[in-house]
Amino acid sequence: MMFDPRGLSKYAYEALKDLRSRYDKALENKEIKSQDYKQHLQEQKSQAVELYTYVATWGLMRLKGEEIALDKWDPQKPPTIGQRTTKSQEGKREVIESYFRSLENVPGVGNLVNEDGLATLNTMNHHQYLGLTGVALAIAQEFSFWADAVYHDIKPGDSD
Repeated sequence: MMFDPRGLSKYAYEALKDLRSRYDKALENKEIKSQDYKQHLQEQKSQAVELYTYVATWGLMRLKGEEIALDKWDPQKPPTIGQRTTKSQEGKREVIESYFRSLENVPGVGNLVNEDGLATLNTMNHHQYLGLTGVALAIAQEFSFWADAVYHDIKPGDSD
């Protein structure tokens, strides 16, 4: 199998672009307020930029644990896009979920996005986990880079 490093960049770019486009459409359709939109996208951008540092410092298991801790929604009642924009730290959780979804594109890796993702990481042998962490750091670096391009118009403190 041949490795194409552009794939990592593509995963990150498309994940962030798709995440943002949901909120662009919701704003256009007046499903969300402009201030909530900007605040939510700022959360997404900040989390995307911070992924590399978080994974390098704390690792994938703790990042997965953070995603679980941030997910307060009832699985039987998925939230509306308007509810997502007004819940504190939901933008962070969405980026983390998109990040793990991007990691699932790595051949041989799966089952990271759902609630069993922590168990998946925990049952890997140390060689698999270290190898995945290396790829995860590369993808996190791409998320950080592409955050500035995808969220180019979102600046810190810009919520009016």
